[in-house]
Amino acid sequence: MNKPSSWSSREESLLLLNAYLDNELDAASMLDIERRISTDATLKLEHDRLVQLRAALASQLKTQKTSEEFRRRIEAMAEQTPPPVTQRVSSPPLTRSYPWREMAAAAVLAAAIAAGGTYAILRPNSASNEIAAIVADHQRALLAATPFDVASSDRHTVKPWFDSKLALSPQVVDLSSAGFPLAGGRVEVIDGKPVPVLVYKRRAHVISVVAVPRLGQKASTELPTRTTRDGYFVIRWQGRDFEYSVVSDLAENELDEFVNLWRQAARID
Repeated sequence: MNKPSSWSSREESLLLLNAYLDNELDAASMLDIERRISTDATLKLEHDRLVQLRAALASQLKTQKTSEEFRRRIEAMAEQTPPPVTQRVSSPPLTRSYPWREMAAAAVLAAAIAAGGTYAILRPNSASNEIAAIVADHQRALLAATPFDVASSDRHTVKPWFDSKLALSPQVVDLSSAGFPLAGGRVEVIDGKPVPVLVYKRRAHVISVVAVPRLGQKASTELPTRTTRDGYFVIRWQGRDFEYSVVSDLAENELDEFVNLWRQAARID
């Protein structure tokens, strides 16, 4: 991106900050803005302010619908006969007719747009945004020295580590006998909340199992959903107390095998 010569470093940082929050940056740019946030107290305050603002918009804006009373008033207007037009003697006869029903319908449509249109524009697609954040975290982990905070192939080490860091930790299953050894775990921040991530390996490929807490949620027997983002496969399903997302550049059939084995082991465990 070629920036205008009149831009200051502050303007560039603010522009990158907004693009960062919208998950519109590549991995290198995301690392750059994260470095700026960590070293610039003013930029950190602006980052926190924008995060709080987005959370407030997402939680407080509600879809508004046109009331039945308003609709009845518009319909009543449509049924009324317009008052006669008094014409001057010198004026030509008024021959134009007005489509009152069409005008009333347009008024109702305009009211509906005014009531709900703004929210429709501002309302975030939470599932899409969450997937984008999860994939971005996986990419950052791959760029780091290691993709985990605690390195261990022993689930009895990884599970207690999560318990010491978080209020709620996911199941940790051992799939080493199936060719998917546990490598460790890490904690990511998604939508301002700490989220546990299990890390598995398949040859040279890294598999992130992201467990977004959903306290009280029951496990679903429905088939997982599948999508791709930035060249990575993402498989999601609803588990007990967690929404699970598996991210990797592993071949899709192998990732399907991993998910099936993981879910089966989690039910048995």
